[in-house]
Amino acid sequence: MNTYSPPKNRDGRRVLAFLKPYKNWVIADSFVIAISQVFSALIPTLALSWLVDTILPSENNTWLWGLMWLLVFAAVMDLVMMVIDEYFCHQTAKTVTNWQKLRLFKHLQVLPYSFYHNNSSGEMLARVSDDPDTLHNFLAWEGSTFMASVQGVIIYSFVLLWIHPYLMITSVVLGVIFYWTSNYVGARTRVASADARKEASKYLERLRESVTGIHLSRVMGVSDKEVESVVAIRDTFVQHSIKELKARMQSVIVIASYNGFALGLVYFISTMLIWNSGLTSGQMLTAGGLVTIAANEMQRLLRNWLSVRRTGPALDRSDILLAEEPSEAETMEGVRGERATGTISVKDVTFAYPGKEEDVLSRVSFNINAGEKVALVGPSGSGKSTIVDLLFRLYQTKNGSIEVDGRNIEEWDTAWLRSQMAIVTQDVILRSGTLADNLRIGRPEATEEELVKAMHDSGLSELLETLPDGLDTKVGERGSLLSGGQKQRLSLARAILKDAPIMILDEASSALDPITETKINEAVLRSGKKQTIMIISHRLSTVLSADKIIVLEHGTIVEVGTHKELLEKNSGVYSRLFGREAEIGKNTVKTGNVHSIVEF
Repeated sequence: MNTYSPPKNRDGRRVLAFLKPYKNWVIADSFVIAISQVFSALIPTLALSWLVDTILPSENNTWLWGLMWLLVFAAVMDLVMMVIDEYFCHQTAKTVTNWQKLRLFKHLQVLPYSFYHNNSSGEMLARVSDDPDTLHNFLAWEGSTFMASVQGVIIYSFVLLWIHPYLMITSVVLGVIFYWTSNYVGARTRVASADARKEASKYLERLRESVTGIHLSRVMGVSDKEVESVVAIRDTFVQHSIKELKARMQSVIVIASYNGFALGLVYFISTMLIWNSGLTSGQMLTAGGLVTIAANEMQRLLRNWLSVRRTGPALDRSDILLAEEPSEAETMEGVRGERATGTISVKDVTFAYPGKEEDVLSRVSFNINAGEKVALVGPSGSGKSTIVDLLFRLYQTKNGSIEVDGRNIEEWDTAWLRSQMAIVTQDVILRSGTLADNLRIGRPEATEEELVKAMHDSGLSELLETLPDGLDTKVGERGSLLSGGQKQRLSLARAILKDAPIMILDEASSALDPITETKINEAVLRSGKKQTIMIISHRLSTVLSADKIIVLEHGTIVEVGTHKELLEKNSGVYSRLFGREAEIGKNTVKTGNVHSIVEF
């Protein structure tokens, strides 16, 4: 279990850590910002003092024209510096964000399979996409102003020191007050932002479920209730967003009060200095102008700091994800062989799902020779598909071992091991690309002729001939433009095309009619003369020709034999299941139902 706890009150350091690899860019941008501060604020403010104390009393037109052109030059240079600064900020933000997204995505690829059962896809999408975007928004739009505000306050403080030390002391006191205020307001905003982001993930996940399950909600007649459910979650999200907004508005009130206090204090002290220390009117106006600008910079700095605090929860979520321990199967390098022969040995395997005490498999042992066609049958929940998951190293055995070609699968390189197996599952997963894109998932280098042959072997020739775009036909979101049987046959074609030495058919014909099912089985046998074939099925009619049938019940093997041998055991589990299926088949014919999928 992940017990990682994100560091507290270190949001600023964590943001800076992302910029460390790009410190040269940051240094260059800081230099650009410093120049911009001189041209945008310092020169115009000092020019005011020159105008009041020197130019106006002397009535010198030359100096007045010089002042005007100086201000024009400063404005142009400020614009140039601003453009350069924008480039540095956006380039850095894009680079950092893309790196973070890729980092999170790669980490997701090596997490244990159980992690995906305990976390929603909407939550994962938010962590990989939305959370890094929060960092991007800060770096691209507010990182520059943050640096500008810090540099500006420092520069203006030294100018105030040059005008009079008391004004410098005043600026330091105001800085301390600002630091305390920003931490107080920032902490409240961070809590509100964390809650809002959590609810946003829930809302995103519910929207995804609603959109992808639109067919189910309509055929079940619960569209109105679906809308009500989404609206309820949305309302909760909106409520937390409003709380976040209130926290931010409270900060605005604090900022406005701070600005008024700072300006009033400086004018009060400047007036006292004019009366007692010979401070000129121009210097007082310059000091007031600098403090006004500094107060605005403080205001921006506080807003930026609040943004850093709002970025904190997004970084927390990313760090929690990155702290998840990767699966050893996904990260450990193992032995890579040539093409496997297809021998499989399951030796005394016991297994329980993570977090569960009850064993799903208990002391299961069997052997499959290379080229054999072996079926795993039994009631639902007997552990058939679990064996397949263990074979693919999606989970780790509790006790015992599984061997492929005489070597423990934990010693094989996981990527190589999986490349030696092709699988067709009941729940077909298709991407929203073309037929060719989906066929090439397991074998990207396959030629068009090989794709066509795989379609033919899986019974999709007629479909291919009717499609105007052929293999370039779009299949829709998750294959929504195909029927259930077509999707399953496409999955079978993908497995045939992979040409792996081990073929696993996990309820691969559940969406097919009996005639097509027979043709598909024949095609698999033709294409798999050198393949080890493992069939998992509830429909016992699909396993009659298996070389060996392994019957499981309650996670243990209760019978092994051929179809004929198992039927001879009249009191056996297989004989009982087969008799029940045959009886239901007779009733199906009598009632006129053409298709029946029987699940025990």
